Amino acid sequence: MKQINFHLALYPDTFLWINEQKGIFYNTREYSTFLFDITNLIKNYCTQLLDVHNLYVISINEKEYQCQELAIWIQKICLHNVGFFIKHQYETPSPISFPPLLNLQSDIDRIEAAEDRDVGEYAAQNWNEFSIYLGGESKFPNLHKQIPYPVDDSSILPFYDLQAFLSSSDNSYLNTINIIGNPFSYPYKAELMDLLYSIPVKKNFYLTASTACRFIKEIQQIDLPNYELYIYYEQEEASIHHILTEKQIPFHWIYLISSEKQYEDLEKLETKYGNEYVEVHPIYTGDNLPFFEENVYLAEEDILQSNYDKQDIFAHQVMNTNFWGRLSVLPDGKVYSNLNHPPLGTLKDRVYDLIVDEMTSKRAWRWIRDEVSPCKDCLFRYLCPSPSNYELVIGKPNLCHVKP
Repeated sequence: MKQINFHLALYPDTFLWINEQKGIFYNTREYSTFLFDITNLIKNYCTQLLDVHNLYVISINEKEYQCQELAIWIQKICLHNVGFFIKHQYETPSPISFPPLLNLQSDIDRIEAAEDRDVGEYAAQNWNEFSIYLGGESKFPNLHKQIPYPVDDSSILPFYDLQAFLSSSDNSYLNTINIIGNPFSYPYKAELMDLLYSIPVKKNFYLTASTACRFIKEIQQIDLPNYELYIYYEQEEASIHHILTEKQIPFHWIYLISSEKQYEDLEKLETKYGNEYVEVHPIYTGDNLPFFEENVYLAEEDILQSNYDKQDIFAHQVMNTNFWGRLSVLPDGKVYSNLNHPPLGTLKDRVYDLIVDEMTSKRAWRWIRDEVSPCKDCLFRYLCPSPSNYELVIGKPNLCHVKP
């Protein structure tokens, strides 16, 4: 009688994470999850699957397979499309699979450990977005620490320092520039627009509705390429919507929401103008935590419905997807990787030096769930969004109900 062999293999698109009590499979192609309890028997097989030398394929002991606990676990693996189970004759080759492993060739920790390499060797390619905050008045002076919003600052951004900063050879990978605030209050508006015209990247202008009315005429006169307007919605000034659509100006309304009561107005706005024109930004006011807990915080079922692909999971393992590649400058010329942290330097510094400084730290670009307690011990940490400004402003390490 020929010997029967049992093999369990996970698909290359499947991730497996375990702790002492639970385990989870997540398939990035099917977006399927399978949450299970850890027992000694199941833990043994999970440990084998996570051993990179086994390449996601392990043998199942025939006697242990008779155990209902193991048989049901394997059955659910197949049912949820995270792996497959086969029985085959002794002479039949075992299946082949490959675990989803992050390519560490450019990982910062690896580069720092190598004697013949330097983090700066690929610094420039990681800077892709720059936000320019113009001075002036602000309806919500501290809101810029949560979302792109005008600052309340009478300082005048040093234009020629800005020009030199953006003319650096280190900006070759820059793909987006955000201009936040009222351009008409900036003494070097004409020079700034000429500079933006000369840089072949996407430009986003964050404006109040009243400022947008004036800006529409100007931006059409200079025929600025590749731009978009982001306009803070104010009900009484929303009449410019028809002007924007008629002149085919790319734009979005930014709707700031801080309470349940505003949902009715939001629904009216989306119904009237179309939700493709509306971006909703929750804002924390200091006294509306229940609103955030109800509408922003994630529950376990929300997390398990994640639709992340393999690259998303890899990104969550090594970088903060909210902050990575982004720098900002305030009107006083100080440059930040995150406006809730101290500045990296000023516009007078070399872009290269600022980027290397940020990349070698874990203050913003590399601030991931593995660095946050209690997230670092959570089974779902790579299925959660990266830490955001909301956590920093609220003063809570995570916005979820799983690890409250």
